Amino acid sequence: MPKEQGSIGLRSRAARSSTSTSKDVPETRTIRTNSSKSTKVNASSTWSGKAFIAFLIVRLTAAFFSNIADCDEVFNYWEPTHYLQYGYGMQTWEYSPEYAIRSWAYIKLHAIIGGIFDFVFNHDKIKVFYAIRVTFAVVCALSESMFYIAASSHLGPRVGRYLIIAMLFSAGMWNASTAYLPSTFTMYTTMVAFFYALMPVSTTSGRRVHRTIFWVGLGSLLGWPFSAAVGIPAAFEELVLRNALKKPFERIRRLILGVTTSLCIILIPLALADYYFYKTFHIVPWNIIAYNVFGGKDRGPDIYGTEPWHFYIINGLLNFNILFIMALISLPGLLVTVLVDNQRISSSSTAGSVYAYSYLSFRLVPFYAWLFIFTAQPHKEERFLFVIYPLVCLNAAIAIFLVRGWVDKFLLALSKNIPYGINRRCYLKLFTITIFLISGVTSISRVFALYFHYNAPMSIYRHFYYVEIPQQVETHKFQMNLNNPINLCIGKEWYRFPSHYFLPDGVRLRFLKSDFNGQLPKYFLEDMQIDPGSGKMNYKHVGTWMIQDGFNDVNMEEMDRYVDIEQCDYIIDLEMNHTQVSTNEPRYVTQTEKWNEVICKPFLDVANSDRFSRAFYLPPQLWQKVKIMISYLPVQMINNNAAVNNLGSLKW
Repeated sequence: MPKEQGSIGLRSRAARSSTSTSKDVPETRTIRTNSSKSTKVNASSTWSGKAFIAFLIVRLTAAFFSNIADCDEVFNYWEPTHYLQYGYGMQTWEYSPEYAIRSWAYIKLHAIIGGIFDFVFNHDKIKVFYAIRVTFAVVCALSESMFYIAASSHLGPRVGRYLIIAMLFSAGMWNASTAYLPSTFTMYTTMVAFFYALMPVSTTSGRRVHRTIFWVGLGSLLGWPFSAAVGIPAAFEELVLRNALKKPFERIRRLILGVTTSLCIILIPLALADYYFYKTFHIVPWNIIAYNVFGGKDRGPDIYGTEPWHFYIINGLLNFNILFIMALISLPGLLVTVLVDNQRISSSSTAGSVYAYSYLSFRLVPFYAWLFIFTAQPHKEERFLFVIYPLVCLNAAIAIFLVRGWVDKFLLALSKNIPYGINRRCYLKLFTITIFLISGVTSISRVFALYFHYNAPMSIYRHFYYVEIPQQVETHKFQMNLNNPINLCIGKEWYRFPSHYFLPDGVRLRFLKSDFNGQLPKYFLEDMQIDPGSGKMNYKHVGTWMIQDGFNDVNMEEMDRYVDIEQCDYIIDLEMNHTQVSTNEPRYVTQTEKWNEVICKPFLDVANSDRFSRAFYLPPQLWQKVKIMISYLPVQMINNNAAVNNLGSLKW
């Protein structure tokens, strides 16, 4: 492998000579060029193992305690995986061979993992569900560790440590880390891609660009094609930085070779796998792009709802709070640093200091590019930002490093003749600790709010699986079999169903008509037979290639999804004290002559609860103390007394 000409990193300058007499010297941490690879390894090797363990512990908590926030995760990923494993599950229109905008290759990969755990846990499907999530946690921790190593090696140990803290204690990373979504998968591949993209551009080797393209390509082709946008700045950098005018055709050749090789390695097996399931040839990534971009009138993502331009700003503040603000100011902060602390970013290589600034700017741009592209789209969803959640943390880490330099300069200017140098590090540490303490506490409060306020559905279905159905089978009230299943019905709560992994075999999900007037999923076509020799169930997944009626790509309601309430053995429904009753959504809880209550769990009434209190969790006693503290503030600082009085006001 040709030797790289240098690597960029945020480095400590050599210790000042003991003969130095200046006490008021600003903090000297710089982006430096270092040709020694051993320095890079030593910068991160001490922390990398500990970082992986820390990441894994936090991600495991997400695997076991996070909710399923998006019905798309259930019906487009968990349900098809359940179908491949157990022979039945819900099908959405995206999996109809008529449209084929979801890849079976991606699903099969997870079904293989699920099959292993099904054997280990003796067909306990809830344990299989959580075991798959644990696998996500491990993969995420590995990806984060690689991302940290790259940041520490090429941007410096200080930025690396900031990055660890930002990722560990952000609600956004916690939520996204174990979700079964292509955007989470591409979040993993983006972190691995940046393991290479954070390297400096080489004038002699294509290793950096080829591996970056491969991992970006894997995420975009196997996961979500739009995630390819995150790799554009790295490709552009390859062409314009580090003596770009030398051998321009060689650099273009590298990019073309990298793209072509990645397409062959990834897309050909992907297309063959999808051909095996669909029985017709489809390039699924292209189908996704064609529908979402070129779908035409009354098609495309906008028919599923639109959001205002500031949707992602609010989302970023909820999930990253002050760190999101730091990420937003990272690129402007780089320009400020040029003016107020120019020596903070420098280069000792022949490429010059301009290259050091350009190098860092290209690492900050992907976050802004992604945010701009998706803010411009009318249809917005939180999961679309998962891809750049690690980049939010990276930009925030770099911004904190830059702002520390400003603070140092500012305090030096204020101190004048006061010997500030002795206590400099204490002040700067206090500044950094304050940022991460505010961010960490707020994020933990956010995570607790998501669990305590919205975990009831997961708890209800676990009780149904482990307690209710076994009791009824034991008392012979129900005899479960394929021909006479138990019907569990849901109406307006259809989008909180956590998948058939939470329903025992012999229980089927049924939909009741509600006020929702869009297209619901329906069961895949099934061909399940018991092998007379082994007694095991054989599944033929005919639903992956056989076309059944009742699907459309314009979200038009299909009435064949609904059953009559007389067919229901159980109903799971949400009862809100302040909710208006409609014809399609009666209050089943009051129909005591027809239904007996089995279990009830509190669930937050979002519409009638205080906006701030529902977003962040505090025990009621602490909310009272917060209001008392606020009451001591000057009246002119409290713009809305009603808002203060409503703090901690939650309806259930």
